[in-house]
Amino acid sequence: MIYIDKIVKDIGVRRLFEIKGLRIDEHDKIGLIGDNGIGKTTFLKVILGIDDEYEGRFETDGNIRHHFTKEKEIEFVDYSKANLRKGDRYSPGEMQRLLLTWILSDQEAFVVIDEPTSHLDFDRKEKLIEDLNDRKMGHLIISHDRDFVDRTCEIIFEIEGEALHVFNGNYAFYLEEKARRNKFMTREYEGYVDEKQRLEGVASQIKDRASRVTSAPKRMGNSEARLHKRGGQKNKKKLEKQVKAVRSRIDQLEVKEKPTEEIEIKLSMPDASKIHSKVLFRAKNLSKAFGEKLLFEKSEITIENNRKTALLGANASGKTTLLNMMLEGVDVWKHPNLKIGYYSQMTEIIDVRKSILDNLMESSLYDQSMTRIILARLGFRRDDVYKLVEILSDGERAKVKLAKLLTSDFNYLIFDEPTNYLDIRAIEALESLLSSYDRGFIFVTHDKRFIENIADSLLMIEDKRIKYFNGTLKEYENSKKGKMEDKMDEYLINFRLSSINSRLSMEIPKDERESLEEEYLKLVEMRKSFNK
Repeated sequence: MIYIDKIVKDIGVRRLFEIKGLRIDEHDKIGLIGDNGIGKTTFLKVILGIDDEYEGRFETDGNIRHHFTKEKEIEFVDYSKANLRKGDRYSPGEMQRLLLTWILSDQEAFVVIDEPTSHLDFDRKEKLIEDLNDRKMGHLIISHDRDFVDRTCEIIFEIEGEALHVFNGNYAFYLEEKARRNKFMTREYEGYVDEKQRLEGVASQIKDRASRVTSAPKRMGNSEARLHKRGGQKNKKKLEKQVKAVRSRIDQLEVKEKPTEEIEIKLSMPDASKIHSKVLFRAKNLSKAFGEKLLFEKSEITIENNRKTALLGANASGKTTLLNMMLEGVDVWKHPNLKIGYYSQMTEIIDVRKSILDNLMESSLYDQSMTRIILARLGFRRDDVYKLVEILSDGERAKVKLAKLLTSDFNYLIFDEPTNYLDIRAIEALESLLSSYDRGFIFVTHDKRFIENIADSLLMIEDKRIKYFNGTLKEYENSKKGKMEDKMDEYLINFRLSSINSRLSMEIPKDERESLEEEYLKLVEMRKSFNK
């Protein structure tokens, strides 16, 4: 359906990507990943014909619907399916729903979507996953949501190093294959180093022999020494020729780059600055409303020290409001010694006139070497740290803000959507840094995989109440599944009790009656256990 025969895309003097050959079939379900600014959206616009400033050629046939369509171009969309009314002014989330409804309404179209899960809560994301998987036609999707990519894509395209790499599997396969390739690269690099060192050793030994050939033994007379010197000159030339041959072999070795290795780090603060109290936040009978809109009521919360808590809830359920109540201590008791660092897309904690490194070093707990390691994890390597913040993209600024919070002397952190604007690699780096963080924090995100990997407790806003769960997201989902199974078992027990009652009301043999009465008593006891 899409056939690429070498495409080269440059922006100024910078090459984004060069793709020698690629074929995309109409049933392929593809996830496109890569660092922010690497060229993912540009690649989509090139193959859709929106961007025509490139070298090379490609062909496209078939019906394609894409995410770059403007609202006025959407025709015959069923607004009711997006829970919208035609003619209204839409929020970004509502506009996203409208576009997705229109894109997916044509079951015969291959669809191209850029960040489809933006502004979607868990329920709407699950519905989108279901809709994509039910379609017989394929898709090409950019997404930083690993859970979403893993469950909707069967092929991974990665743009890295000015090239597009293909992985024929889902995101889990991509991770395994990437690790396998890195191991192979490590072995190749080690083999290259070993061979280079061996040849350099051989060259050094030959050179040493050549230096000894030129000098005559002390016991020789003058005439013998002259003869020795002439013979030695010949041998020396032979040995020097051998050295050159070995050097040539070294130069001809295929140079292998050393794969990057990440050292394990621990983000800790001095014990004297930590809080050793068991409880950091507490509230009883907590309620919050804006006018007639009730967010939550009659709720209790207790957040213990050193817990990594995910705050969950549907859009507009009151998550950000609750975070602000915790931050400001409004209707929520907070420990008086808390020094809270707060991350939000709406707040600014960095000076745009300063460099990345200067912004961090003015408040960092760590020396410059450790601070730069943390920045490198988030993608700021070598001279990148000297860039002024004012020239950075939104995604890069988000990473600087996160790095500043993680390196400062806060003893508790509050994150409101920290994964927004981050590419997959940056999200995984943030996970690694937060896993090594020795203090507690609470965060809101729509990234399910991030919650699974980080949170050890959950705070949930459901049915206008705030509920707490002491455990991971998977443990919570398993507990819900267990309750559903219990309900099903209770339903089956009640059904069997009703059947036995009906049978006992009839004229039946004595043996059967006794057997049914015994079964009835056992089932009644089992039902009591579900109601405890």
